[in-house]
Amino acid sequence: MMIRKLLWITWLLALSVTLYAQKTFELKTGEILFQTNKAQTSFVKAIENVTTSADDLNFSHVGVVVIEEGEIFVLEATMPVVCKTPLEKYLKQAKLVNGKPLVVVGRLKPRFRKSIPKAIEIMKSLLGKPYDYVFLPDNDDYYCSEIIYLAFLRRNGKPIFKASPMSFKDKRTGETSPLWVKHFERHKTPIPEGVPGTSPGEMSRSKAIKLVHHFF
Repeated sequence: MMIRKLLWITWLLALSVTLYAQKTFELKTGEILFQTNKAQTSFVKAIENVTTSADDLNFSHVGVVVIEEGEIFVLEATMPVVCKTPLEKYLKQAKLVNGKPLVVVGRLKPRFRKSIPKAIEIMKSLLGKPYDYVFLPDNDDYYCSEIIYLAFLRRNGKPIFKASPMSFKDKRTGETSPLWVKHFERHKTPIPEGVPGTSPGEMSRSKAIKLVHHFF
């Protein structure tokens, strides 16, 4: 009986600590928000089918926190343009887990944090630029992880995050996803298989960041 009481008390204390930590977490400018979108469109499904995320969470989108005059926004490259979105709206776009948004916070490791002010400046300068539906570099259109890749630079000007050859092959079948075939046919562009690029999933697994908070 005594052992049961002790286990019960221990569980309650652990739960209290967890709830307290979640309640007191404060976002900071420059933190990266990985999101699994609730709108399971063919485009979102296509992204999830070809990328692998930290903890197998199927991230399909990513943005960067900026705090201005006490208000929290997310700088994001989304359809149709790069924009500054109120945090509440960003969270509402996420898939829900037990009623809470499937959004995870990534924090740059200390040696990279000096890049944050410049990164925010770069992303703000690109507000209003078109979304890049075909994931090509150097076309002055931007997709969600691309703009973050380009904005966060080391002192020597090299990106903090890695670009890797993109693949549009389904991670389960190894075949090019029919969703992507239709997508690129619609945009009259060849599938950029092997072209260097980034993804929210790959970025979430970067050694440059630490995942520090789950909203769900």
